[in-house]
This record gives sequence, C-alpha cells and structure tokens, in this order.
Amino acid sequence: MSDARVPFVGDFRELEQGSPDGPSLRSAVKAEASANARELVEYLRSGAVLAATTTLVRDVLNRDNAVIGGLHLLTDGHWLWYSDLAHYVEHYHVALDPQFMAHAQANGWTVPQLNDADLLALEAILLGDDVD
Repeated sequence: MSDARVPFVGDFRELEQGSPDGPSLRSAVKAEASANARELVEYLRSGAVLAATTTLVRDVLNRDNAVIGGLHLLTDGHWLWYSDLAHYVEHYHVALDPQFMAHAQANGWTVPQLNDADLLALEAILLGDDVD
C-alpha cells in the first residue's frame, strides 16, 4: 500500500509496521536532539489521521518494551508516517530523511490543514483507485 507519489518516513525495519528493507532505527538514534527537535516532534504529532487502528505499539528500543500508544497512519498531505515516530524522535533523537526534514521546515513546522476531500484523494492514490 505505497505509491512513489506519497513518500513514507520512518518505516524502520525494526518496527512491526516497518519495511523489511527500510532503514535501521537503531542506526538512526543520535546522542543529541537536532536544532528543531521540538518543532519536528510537534509536526509529527499533529499529522492528519489517514487510518486509525486499535493496535498498540511498543518501544522496541526500551528493554521494558513499554507501550507507546495506538498505531495510526498520519500525513501532512504529502508524506506518510506512523504515530510512534514522534516518540522515537523525542526520546531517542532519531534522525529522519533529509527530504522530509526540508519539507517540514518549508511548511514552517506546521502540518497543513487537510479536509476530507484531501484525505480521500490521498487514500485513493494509496489504494490505486485514483484516475490520472
């Protein structure tokens, strides 16, 4: 369920919902937060919900495997990510795709307001139901 027109950020291979050929979450962990870490975490948390699940996600980097929260697919209308990504950026200073970072910064670290039509169009692309 992906499309080259809708890039995905944070599809780390260690995560259950990640991509087997995705980047390594453990390798993306940094000792210090980036300059815009707070804005980035807020950006990730404020994404529009494209799909919600009842699945609980756990912190794969924590020995206790603590529950982070529910798993949701979020978007800013261009990029997609899962709801647990903000946790890893906030707590482990995980580095993200530079193209995504540039996109979020260009948006002024504010996710654009999306309406139902925007979300339905994005869903159609992802499901292959769009007409070009």
